[in-house]
Amino acid sequence: MLLPPPRIPSPSSSLQSLLMASLPDDLLVECLARVPRGSIRQCAMVCRHWRAIVQSDPYYRARGKLRMLESFVVVFGGIGSGLSSATYSQSTGQWQAGLLFPDNHDHDHDTSSSDHTFIHAQSAVLQHRILVLGATLAGDCTMVYDTWRRTVARAAPMLLPRKKFACCVIGDRVYVAGGASRCRASRDVVMHEAEVYDPELDTWRRLPDMRHRRYGCIGAAVDGIFYVIGGIRRPYAYLSSMDCFDPRVNAWLKSRPLPIGGGCVISCTVVGSCIYMLSSHAVELSFWRYDTRGQAWSRINLPPIPSPLRIDNLLKFSCVTVGSAVHIIQVGGCIDDLLRRGGRNPRGLREGLVLVYDTRGQEWSKAPHLPDMRNGAVCAVVQC
Repeated sequence: MLLPPPRIPSPSSSLQSLLMASLPDDLLVECLARVPRGSIRQCAMVCRHWRAIVQSDPYYRARGKLRMLESFVVVFGGIGSGLSSATYSQSTGQWQAGLLFPDNHDHDHDTSSSDHTFIHAQSAVLQHRILVLGATLAGDCTMVYDTWRRTVARAAPMLLPRKKFACCVIGDRVYVAGGASRCRASRDVVMHEAEVYDPELDTWRRLPDMRHRRYGCIGAAVDGIFYVIGGIRRPYAYLSSMDCFDPRVNAWLKSRPLPIGGGCVISCTVVGSCIYMLSSHAVELSFWRYDTRGQAWSRINLPPIPSPLRIDNLLKFSCVTVGSAVHIIQVGGCIDDLLRRGGRNPRGLREGLVLVYDTRGQEWSKAPHLPDMRNGAVCAVVQC
């Protein structure tokens, strides 16, 4: 069998490659920042230098200045025996579902072998990368998904494996606190330990302990402060307070009360200087806004979810921010099933409900439903 003759590059293409290679880094950043999002992966495959360029902070900032970044809602979850992902584009208003590892077959087997990989995990976003913390049942795995290169890699695990903990990003650092230890030999222990992750060094460092032990707490970051909200200290003993950590002084500030009075904090997100929080009290849902600068709580009209409705371990919601809008995403369970278990007639509400609250117009609306993402899910909003 005759082999085809080798391809000889044309003089013009060779000259173009030589010119691009001879450009100083600042000009190369400006040139590569203008390529379409779908071509960034190909740019990273040209050479190690180009891969380092498209992974750098100056490159991300350059795309931001050129308004080449778009907000996407990304949801990771389990389906069958593997892992899946769904991405919502604000420009198209549609979800696109697919495999979590569409083009990378070298991922760790223990990361994708469990049906419940993300059930207690948390997400953190660093530029175009999404970190999934506690991404195995043992809680000893940190996954990093690169939205530009569409690859998954491992990062250093937390020093103390934990589940149902608070997490946030401040600057280029990831902070975690609370949760429960994942010890198979004995009962889980509610934690007050906190840690911070340095992505450049790929290392975790211990922080001062919180004032309160919290399990099932949620995290938010506003004006450089890490808010650890709600949770329980023991079964059915809900905490109506939040602890606040200031990295600038490396200390926890005075605890602040919550308005829910014994209720369960489900999820929260940040818009500007305000924290928007979804909570449950017995069979009633409530939605709140906390002005961090004025330190004042205000109650907001409920989202259009059937009431009374008791949130259990099967029905789960996550809150994320896209622009100035709060998205409440049903990432687990089925409202119809919950109504049946309560002896009521189902109302034709499928899984994956997505509700949008316009913080400016103060109105609720519905968005396209989330594709099937069983066995727990992790939500994140990434600009890429």
